[in-house]
Amino acid sequence: MKTLFSIILVVSSLCASASNYSETMKTSIDNIFKAKTVSELDQVASLFYRIGEKEQSEWLPYYYSAYAYTHSTFFMKDADSIDVVLDKAQAIMDQLVKKKEDESEVYVLQALIYSLRITSPSRGFKYSSLSAEALAKAESLNANNPRIHYCRGNNVLHTPKMFGGGAAKALVHFKTADKLYTTTRDENSLLPGWGEKHNREMLEKCLSKQ
Repeated sequence: MKTLFSIILVVSSLCASASNYSETMKTSIDNIFKAKTVSELDQVASLFYRIGEKEQSEWLPYYYSAYAYTHSTFFMKDADSIDVVLDKAQAIMDQLVKKKEDESEVYVLQALIYSLRITSPSRGFKYSSLSAEALAKAESLNANNPRIHYCRGNNVLHTPKMFGGGAAKALVHFKTADKLYTTTRDENSLLPGWGEKHNREMLEKCLSKQ
């Protein structure tokens, strides 16, 4: 018997073929955050990729396909499994950068993927540097993107104090992100909007340590 989640995915796929792009995207974006398992997110990521293959003029389906894979690592603990899924996300990101090289959100997601590669201390320098470079690129395209400062805050928070990290240094980034999440809301509900809730949680966590 199909789960309700599976039925929604099938219906969404049919809607896409009926050129109901906007509604299909909204439903599928919601499904990313409703998903409770890696398997469900894998289904969502695959659906977004199929939409992207049909809607070649659009960049958001590829974006959300990569994001769904990335989001699924939050349910994982095994480093090898995380790498496998991030490899899938990266393959889509390589396509996405070519399609939308002037979009700030693309480089923020790339930065997040790099950060999630840090599953051991030996990876810290390489991937934190790559993440910082991607965020700098994102900022050059849109300095008011709140996800830049949210991701930067997380990166700093998880960097050892001896290397300039920690809650006190991260706080300023979370504060900036919090302000921007409030003042830069876009009317287009299909555009990325993730991170606000967790940013507020991290902001309160850092404030409690002062």
